[in-house]
This record gives sequence, structure tokens and C-alpha cells, in this order.
Amino acid sequence: MKLSIEEHKAGVLKKSTKTLATQLIYDQGFVVLEKAISRNALKQVRSAINKALTLKYDSNTQDLFDRQNHGGLSPSLSMPFTDPMIIENPFIFQILGSVLGERFFGCLPYGCNTSFPGSREQNVHRDCGHLFPEIKVPVPPILIVVNIALDDFKIENGATEIWPGSHFLVDGEKDESLTLKIPSERSLEQISKQLIMPAGSILIRDMRTWHRGMPNRTEQSRTMLSIVYYRQYLLPDNFLVDLSDLPEKSWAQFSQRARAVYRLTRVKKS
Repeated sequence: MKLSIEEHKAGVLKKSTKTLATQLIYDQGFVVLEKAISRNALKQVRSAINKALTLKYDSNTQDLFDRQNHGGLSPSLSMPFTDPMIIENPFIFQILGSVLGERFFGCLPYGCNTSFPGSREQNVHRDCGHLFPEIKVPVPPILIVVNIALDDFKIENGATEIWPGSHFLVDGEKDESLTLKIPSERSLEQISKQLIMPAGSILIRDMRTWHRGMPNRTEQSRTMLSIVYYRQYLLPDNFLVDLSDLPEKSWAQFSQRARAVYRLTRVKKS
């Protein structure tokens, strides 16, 4: 779905937009906000991610080979990775509040998923199982992953394949609950689509939804950021992430809103 010029300028979704986005997540397990972030605004973080990936895999090519050229990392808690447009994007937070409730919380550091040239087709899988797999009726979303596309997602570079509505499907066998992998004979019974979207688009997905990375047949890597958010009732009341060791300059970059969502604190040392 596309946001209006007015929504982009104000940073506030229309009620109808938020309602539709929420309903799409409930009904199909995901929603895509096309070009929610400008391509230019992502240049710095994309460059920094690429440098970090090069540093990681230039000395660890075997790991990338073992993962069939699908890789990733968790960037540091500093700029440009902690840019507010990424960790507290207003469009994302408005939709998460509607889907998970206003007391949702997120995890830092976040990660990234990169499909390198020559990557192969992944197994169909979900990122989390059902909260109560013994009950044959799925509960509302409890975990949401937000993906921010740093590159154009195209058929040629392995745009993510996804199975709309698969978050409603309970596990077929015990192994599915343990491994989260979906047998090929089962996935072939359902309709899938590849998510073709330009850089700057945001994918908000119920983590139970079936998906997989596809082969990248280009000469360029294809990367998306991945931030996980939870419904409040999964969180202990006293849960806090102590960032006392984070440099003051980096800590000062977090707004009060971001500190609350990610439950960040700094314990005073005696």
C-alpha cells in the first residue's frame, strides 16, 4: 500500500490507512508500505551496513558458503544504525500500536538479512511458532518483524517469497513446531507470491507467516533490516536492557520514546 503526500509530510497515518494496514496483517499476515522512507535517507545506513558485511565475511567465507550465500549481522547501537527513521519510525509505531497494543516492546540491537550474489533458494519456514500449537485455532499476533528494504526487491535479486494467510495454518507435524520448517509438499498446496518492492519500503509481518529468501542472480547484494517487536504480555514487568557500557554520545541519541519501547536504561554505578 502507498502512503499519501499528506501522511509523508505529517508522519501521521490516516485512520483509514492504519485500519487497512492492521486488517491486512490480521488477514494475510503482512503489509507492505511502499517507499515509506526515501531512498536518499537510507544511503548512509546502507553504506555502513555494506562495509560491516564486507568486514565480517571477507575473513569468514566458509560461513557464508555454509549458509548458501544468505548472511547478516547485528549493527552497533550508534548512528547511522540508530537513526529515528529506523528504530522509531512513526508509521511503524502507529501500526504496531494498533496490532500489538500500545505497550509493545522491541529488541535492540536489530539485525539485517542479506542475499548475496549466487544465493540459493531457502527452505520455506516461519520465524516463530504458534504460542499454543496444541490448540487448532491460531491466536492474534504476538511477534511482529519489521523489515526495511535497503535495496530494490526484484525477482532477479531474490525478493522474499511469502505465503499470504499462512499464519493461520497450525503446524502439520511435530517436526514443524521444533524446526519451524515447512515441508515442500505442504507449501506447494498454498498460494505464494514474491514481494516486489522498491528500496525504502517497509514490510510488517506476523512472524508465523511462511516465507523464504530466493536466489540472487545479480552481481549486487540485496539487504533488508530486521527489527522484532513483541506484544506486552510476553514481557516481565521488571524487564530492562542496561546500556551502561554504551558511550554517552550514543546513549544521547535515543529519544525518550525509543528508550521506553526498547526498555533501555542506564544503571548508575556506585
